[in-house]
Amino acid sequence: MWYFKVKTFLLSLIIVLLFQIGISTQPLFGGNKVLMKEFSSDPIDNPVKTAQSIGYKAVTNYDDGFVAAGSVGRLDWISVSGKIVKSEIIEVENFNCLLSHNDDVVVAGENGAMFVSSEKGIIRKINSGTDKNINSIALFKGKIIAGTDDGEIVSGDKRGSFSKIHLAVKGNIISVSARNGDCFGVTDQGEIVHTTDGTNWDIFYFNLVYKGFYKTCSFTSVMATEKGIAVTGLYDDGSPVFMFSTLGKVWSERVLVYKDQQGNQKLLTDRPTGIFYDDLHDLFYMVCNAGKLMKLPSCSHCNELAVVSAETLAGISGNNEILMIVGEDFFVKPISF
Repeated sequence: MWYFKVKTFLLSLIIVLLFQIGISTQPLFGGNKVLMKEFSSDPIDNPVKTAQSIGYKAVTNYDDGFVAAGSVGRLDWISVSGKIVKSEIIEVENFNCLLSHNDDVVVAGENGAMFVSSEKGIIRKINSGTDKNINSIALFKGKIIAGTDDGEIVSGDKRGSFSKIHLAVKGNIISVSARNGDCFGVTDQGEIVHTTDGTNWDIFYFNLVYKGFYKTCSFTSVMATEKGIAVTGLYDDGSPVFMFSTLGKVWSERVLVYKDQQGNQKLLTDRPTGIFYDDLHDLFYMVCNAGKLMKLPSCSHCNELAVVSAETLAGISGNNEILMIVGEDFFVKPISF
C-alpha cells in the first residue's frame, strides 16, 4: 500500500512540473487570433465526469488564489500565475468537487468521500452519510449541499452531521449551485431540482414539460446567480445546450453560435463540462471537451470561442482579474480578463 501511494505521489509531482512550463495569463478573447483555430471534437459520451480520467475535476477561488481537486486524491493550492504553491494527496480517493468558505476547503468525490482542510493545514475526514459518488457540492444557508449518484441529496456541516434525501428523479445529480434565496441541481436525465430551505425539494421535469418544443437533453452543470440560473448539457443528438431562466420555471435556449477566424458563423459542437459566472462583467464562461472555452455575454449574438488546450477542460473559476481553468492531465491555465 505504501509503495502505491509513493508511486502515485511521484507520478503526480512529475505531471505538476511538466505543466508549470509555459504557463501565462495572456488574454484569449479579442487579442490572440491564433487561439481561435478549430480542433476536432471528441466523440460525445456520457455527460457524467468519469473517474477513469486522470487530472483535475474542479477548481474554486480561495484567499488570493485558487484550489483545485482531482483524481488520486489530489488537492492543489494554485497562485493567480498558475503556480502550484502547495499540494496534498489525501488517501487514494478520486475527488469530483470542492468549495471554499472562510478559511476552510471542503472536497468530495467517489464513494461518499468528503474531507475538510482548515487554515492550519489540518485535513480531516467527514462522514458524509452516503457511500454514493458525490458529484458536486455547494454552500447554502450555512449547510453543505451535495448531489450524488442515484438521485440523492445529502446536507450537513463540516462537523459531519449529514442527512440524506432521495429525490424522485431518474438521473444522477451531476451539479448543484446556490444563490442567496435558493439552491438548484441538475441531473444527467434532464431534471432540475430546487429548494428554498435545503430540506424540501421540488422537481422540474424539463424533458417532459418541453417535449416537442426542445429536443430531449441531459444536463452537465448548473450555475445559480442573483440574475438567473444557467444550465448546460447535451441534446440527445449529441449537440451542446445552454438554457437560462430567471426563476427556474420558464427556460429559454441560448444558441451557441460564434464566428470563426474567417468570420463565418458556426455552432459549437463540443460537450460542456463546467460553467462560471463573472458578475462584474455580467457574462458566463463555459468550458468544454477538446480544450474549448466559450464566452457568453448578455448579447446573444456576441459569443466568442477560444481554444485553451488540446485536453478536456473540467473546471473553471475566477476572481476580479483572473479566470482559472483546469482539466485532464492536471492541466492549469490562468487567463486574464
